[in-house]
Amino acid sequence: MNADERIKVSGHALVFVVLKPTMARRRGGRVMLAFDETRDAQVETARKLRGHFRTFPNSRLSVLAREAPPPAADGEAVEVVADERVRAVVGRSSGLRYYPNLGILYGTVDEKGLTALSQDDAVEEVFAPPTLGLIRPEEDAALDGPERGISWGVRRLRVDRLWERGLTGDGVLIGHADTGVDSAHPALQGKVDAFAYFDVTGQQIAKAVSGDTQYHGSHTAGILVGAAFDDLSFGVAPGARLASATVIEGGDVPGRVTGALNWAVGQGVRIVNLSLGLPGFQPQLSTFMRILRQRNILPVVAIGNDGPQSSRVPGNVAESLSVGAIDQTDQIWYRSSSEQIDEVPKRITPTLIGPGAGVWSCVPGAAMRSLSGTSMAAPHVAGLAALLMQHRPEASIDAIQNAITGSCKRPAGISTLRGNKGVPDAVDALALLEATS
Repeated sequence: MNADERIKVSGHALVFVVLKPTMARRRGGRVMLAFDETRDAQVETARKLRGHFRTFPNSRLSVLAREAPPPAADGEAVEVVADERVRAVVGRSSGLRYYPNLGILYGTVDEKGLTALSQDDAVEEVFAPPTLGLIRPEEDAALDGPERGISWGVRRLRVDRLWERGLTGDGVLIGHADTGVDSAHPALQGKVDAFAYFDVTGQQIAKAVSGDTQYHGSHTAGILVGAAFDDLSFGVAPGARLASATVIEGGDVPGRVTGALNWAVGQGVRIVNLSLGLPGFQPQLSTFMRILRQRNILPVVAIGNDGPQSSRVPGNVAESLSVGAIDQTDQIWYRSSSEQIDEVPKRITPTLIGPGAGVWSCVPGAAMRSLSGTSMAAPHVAGLAALLMQHRPEASIDAIQNAITGSCKRPAGISTLRGNKGVPDAVDALALLEATS
């Protein structure tokens, strides 16, 4: 349901308002934002637009604020994080969010406000939020125990050959928006450089202690940066660090995810791993991925676990490096999504495929678990990107992505419609990057 339709039903609607960038530079063939200048200039624009937003007692944000307040720690009042730019725009309003690192406002409007925002020259786009959620993995049946040595996924991508050259992702910060992370796990100790918790209303809670509300986040984090544990090396970029945020499940998930992306940009991440999505294709969400790319951040996104002729957003927008899953026999994992997107020209998603079935990684409680899903495949590719970024820190994200996709080979038993470009090869990707740098 779009914003107009929601207003007709309830008299108001939640909307994202994307501000036009004010400053830009060219880097290679891509327009990149002059980030600090644009961010500062957009604060005044956002202040002028805030009057178009209103608080409604029965809006989703108001109901969540009343019925699901953030839990107090040790009986103390919870402190909400808001930098001076945010405070300058939203004041004390509970019905408006401002994300200065993205140039996005988020709040509730009526018909008059929606019309005014849509017609304002400073506004690039206005759209209703989707409901994002976890891409749920499949829990594998009891096996004989974890692999030993180097995991099959690392070996399949030939990542261990890059380790031999000293590439571990050292110096690269990866954004990780998931169910959180158990930073006390032996494989993840010292790996979480920053942690943020976004509560059910979408607000960031100050002084949050890292933790995993389920196990999905710790599992994907382990594939990204985990150290060897229980005689298994499974983290693709064990020298990289994470900026990890808890954003799913429950509550105002669009606001929680947007808050995490805004926070991750401010942390200086180079890659964002998103093992989440919404079934179907919503081209408006390309805006978020485009904004990340303008800030020289590579979005690596799981395509979904809904099988052929399906895909999830934001994995299926053109600006994402989207990832499907293969198994240990070099066949498509049966639940891996894939779809031809009816754009001009037509486009196949996912972009490529990676190890995603029977993947061992860490879960809370100093344990290991085998899971299957495109949620597991995406961090394999994001970790590979971190190794390449360590080798060429000055390279653009386009150069990194082109090296990865250029190295791909599709196994003979997999059709283009299911596997698109195929499986990346770390050694070939490194050679391609060196040839173009």
